[in-house]
Amino acid sequence: MEIVVEYVLLDNFLINIIVLKSVALLLNEKGHLFWLSALIASCVNLALPILYVSVFGSFLLQFGMAFVIICLSFNFKTIKKFVQICFCYFFVNFIYGGACFVFEQMFGIKNLLVVLLIMAATYLIFKILFKKLWRKKDINNFCYDVEIEIAGKKCKGKAFLDSGNLLFDPLTKRPVSLINFKVFSSLFSDIDLEDVLRKADKLKKINLAHYISMGTLSNDGKILVFEADKICVKGQVLEKPILGLSLSNFNAAFGTDIILHNNFAGI
Repeated sequence: MEIVVEYVLLDNFLINIIVLKSVALLLNEKGHLFWLSALIASCVNLALPILYVSVFGSFLLQFGMAFVIICLSFNFKTIKKFVQICFCYFFVNFIYGGACFVFEQMFGIKNLLVVLLIMAATYLIFKILFKKLWRKKDINNFCYDVEIEIAGKKCKGKAFLDSGNLLFDPLTKRPVSLINFKVFSSLFSDIDLEDVLRKADKLKKINLAHYISMGTLSNDGKILVFEADKICVKGQVLEKPILGLSLSNFNAAFGTDIILHNNFAGI
């Protein structure tokens, strides 16, 4: 009997941990003391059959316990935030309960270990999906509409404000924002990639065109940098910015064609 109790306690503990981590994942919150909250909830669940509590009493006890572990596990300063966490907590329990019910109906298996495995698999799916969702949201918070102008030609596009871009041009002592070849070719349609790679004479017509090391961005190669007439970011116009042509595929990582220098954070 002791072994059964230990297994039930362990299963309940892990199930509660998965539920709390899922809530944190859905709300993009860190949370704390998950192990303590899960242990308390597991002990209460284990004690319920021994206490001979009525169905209604058991419901009230479980409901109250939910509020206790929410208060232990998450920080909130407003009633609205508390209600949001509670709703998410009960929603997650409903989702996991529904997944286990469907599995039981399909395969006729009722076992705590199976329930735990189903919840773990569901959590991993949630984690993959929501990590991508929150990353996309974080990136979008630092994406801006940008317009670059050179010799009367204008190019509009999305730019990502990268706090990790600390590249400076040693010649002009100015910060360097990066553009990909798509943006570059829209500004200089008569210059192709081969011209850039072999440093063709065509580049001489570009104002302050020269090459600098990308060593500061974990790249030992050199990139073409030059001076634009102006760049408009968040409604603010910056005269004579320095741009660098990057052949890195940052579009795949950030979904933009332009990487702004960290200095633009102050605009």
